[in-house]
Amino acid sequence: MKLMQRLKSVRLAVGLLVYLAILGGLATLIPQGRDTPFYEGHYPRLLATLILQTGFDRFFSSILFLLPALLFFVNLLLCTLDRFRRELRKRRGPRNFGPDILHLGLLILTVGAVISFSGRKEGYVEMAVGDKVELPGGYLMTLTDFTYIAYPDGRPRDWVSRVDVSREGKTVRSGREIRVNRPLPVGDLKIYQVSHSARLQAVLTDREGGSHPLSQGQRLKLGGVTYFFMTSEGEGPGATAVFHLSSPEGPRVTRAEAGSRVGDLEVREIVTVDLTGLEAVSDPGSLPVFASFIPILLGLVMTFYRKIRDGV
Repeated sequence: MKLMQRLKSVRLAVGLLVYLAILGGLATLIPQGRDTPFYEGHYPRLLATLILQTGFDRFFSSILFLLPALLFFVNLLLCTLDRFRRELRKRRGPRNFGPDILHLGLLILTVGAVISFSGRKEGYVEMAVGDKVELPGGYLMTLTDFTYIAYPDGRPRDWVSRVDVSREGKTVRSGREIRVNRPLPVGDLKIYQVSHSARLQAVLTDREGGSHPLSQGQRLKLGGVTYFFMTSEGEGPGATAVFHLSSPEGPRVTRAEAGSRVGDLEVREIVTVDLTGLEAVSDPGSLPVFASFIPILLGLVMTFYRKIRDGV
């Protein structure tokens, strides 16, 4: 009995809420799910070791979060059952189940939050028009168009990505737009428009006429030679691309304009390519979280209605 009393105590509930609020807030400040070199490169050695050893790099799927969340669920469940039992046994006056319905909504919200925090998955990709990316569930998404819309003073107004989505060779979404705050659902995923950027791209052609687009910072290995596009000097038609070539003859740096050769390839053009930044999010807890709002609102209405009617 003492254990039951402690598990449903108000002090335990308050303590758990404070703990989850503080550590959950700190966890949102630390990128989750990155590899070890990321934390060692972005944080002091002692702090990086502490993050990795305590599991704070995956806080919402660690025992640091799951155990307190489970205790809070048990605490709230016991309080709800205890109050509901007392309300059923009441022999005088009308019964008030508003708080019980409210607690039921909070229980559903707790379960949904745990599922959401521990099971949420995110992925980010930058795409140029024509690029394709494979998505979970066997989907293939192709960027067919991208539009950057700005206000007259140059401030960004909207980014619009137009995509085709196929599965097993069949188109399931055609010409669908993805805008800021207007995600595209694909299977269990939602695709969000999150950013826009631009990158330099050198389009190289081989002797057979094959095209090899190479973005700044990327490498291309062809015919035993590795081409690394370092940077571009100047802008417009007269721009010069700077390449680092690695071959059996040794490494060398060379500059080439559009129409000139670099190694066995020819630089056809040097252009600036717009990139759309898309984020894919899978959140298995979103449905119970949204469903919990119904009993929470209903319970609040019933509770306050009872208090107003009783003149409290």
